[in-house]
Order: sequence, then C-alpha cells, then structure tokens
Amino acid sequence: MSELKLDPIVGRITILRKDAATGHVYVATNLRNLGRKKRSTKLLRPLEKLIRRVGKAQARSAVIYTERHETSNRKKKNGWLYDMMANMRKAQKQAWKSTRK
Repeated sequence: MSELKLDPIVGRITILRKDAATGHVYVATNLRNLGRKKRSTKLLRPLEKLIRRVGKAQARSAVIYTERHETSNRKKKNGWLYDMMANMRKAQKQAWKSTRK
C-alpha cells in the first residue's frame, strides 16, 4: 500500500471493510492506545487542570489585547498608547471570565 501523507491534526484513521458475502461492515481501530494510563498522579490532576485552564485564559487574553490594540491603532494616531490601559483591562476581564467557566 502506498504511503499516505496526512495533516498532523489527524489522530486516528478507522478502516471500514465490507464483507462481500454477508454485507456486514467491520471496523478496525488501534487498540493499543485505548487503555493508556495517565502520566500524572491523581493528587496532581486538579492542579494540572487549573494550570492548563489559566494558560488557555492567558492565551485568549493575548489574542483579545492584540485585536483591541490594532483597532485602537487604526482609529487614531498613537491610539494604542491612549487606549493601552483600557485594552489591557478589558482583555484581562475576558480572560478571567473564561477561567471561571
């Protein structure tokens, strides 16, 4: 079989085969990864979840601030400087909202 080139987003491919005699469809999956153990202790999993959530919130805050910065810069000369504190405050507010959810 030829080598397939896939995007890195693709995690698993399911191969469907139809039996010619009965017409049934068989599914072949990768059974090795189904029983994979967690690589973290149970005690630290809530902390890991919190840290991951905070990291995602910070990334969202950076995206929101960048959008607001560019908008302020388009509106007026040196607008990013005048609106910097308001833009930072609003971006942090949105990040806090996403952290609480």
